[in-house]
Amino acid sequence: MNLKNWVVVFDLDDTLISELEYQRSGIAAVEAAITSLYGIPFDGRIQHASEKGVKDIWGWACEQLGLPTEVKTSFLWIYRLHSPRIQLAKEIESLLSQLISYDAKLAILSDGRSITQRLKLLAIGLESLPLFISEDNQSAKPEIDRFVAIENRWPGCNYAYIADNPTKDFLAPRFRNWLTIGASWISPRVHSPPDKIPDHSQPHQWLDCPSNVISLIASKCK
Repeated sequence: MNLKNWVVVFDLDDTLISELEYQRSGIAAVEAAITSLYGIPFDGRIQHASEKGVKDIWGWACEQLGLPTEVKTSFLWIYRLHSPRIQLAKEIESLLSQLISYDAKLAILSDGRSITQRLKLLAIGLESLPLFISEDNQSAKPEIDRFVAIENRWPGCNYAYIADNPTKDFLAPRFRNWLTIGASWISPRVHSPPDKIPDHSQPHQWLDCPSNVISLIASKCK
């Protein structure tokens, strides 16, 4: 199979990795910092509070430690700048290897902070892929700017975008006549889709398994 005329673009959170796994990694990093810096054993306490429904977990941690609430900004930055302990979602490594073997071009288009998203990609070994991150480009989904930038980088190709959030992910690529694929292979997800989503916000097809991506793309080559 030859996919040299295809550019396959991936979202990051809850598409390539589990966002919930990342959150747990970040919380653990903050707990370890508190234990080290304040000399107070804190392992698992913020995670437990989060699971119990505490919304402002950093403010809660300040309260437990008897610190002013302003310190929660520091906890948040430890979270954002930690080196995450995460891994690629099941079967994603195989999918990427197959796409490369078929000469498809790969890229990542993700909303988020430049350093935070790059640290995630470094942790999963994908830092060398072309990146189109919202903070770098000053453009967030559903704006079309980054999708147009990808078209300009690889003109005259077919384009596919694989992502998970129908509230914002698929509007722009559908407007640009890309193939859109909904990733529903990670569960649970941090952001569950709403019950009712307009057709124009839906991907062309939802897939439960990454191994089905190539056959779907191949079906569009005929």
